[in-house]
Amino acid sequence: MGTQEWRDAWVRAECAADTLGEALDGMGAGAAQTARPRPLVSRKGTAWVDVGQLPAHLAERVAEVIRAGTRDRAGRPGP
Repeated sequence: MGTQEWRDAWVRAECAADTLGEALDGMGAGAAQTARPRPLVSRKGTAWVDVGQLPAHLAERVAEVIRAGTRDRAGRPGP
C-alpha cells in the first residue's frame, strides 16, 4: 500500500469516526460515557472505526436506532 492509499483510507476512517461520534452525541452519549470513535487503517489499507466500549444501555439504544432505520428503509411500520 502506498502513502496516498493510506492517507485516503485514513481520511475515510476519520470522517466515519467523526460521523459516528456526532450520532452518538445526538443520542445523548457524552464523551464520559463512551470512548471516542477512533479511525484506524489496516495493513491492507482498509478504513476501520474503533468504537471502544459502550455501556450496555447505550448499546441497546444504538441497536434500537439501527433497527428503526432498517424498518424505515424496508417500508415496514415501526413497533
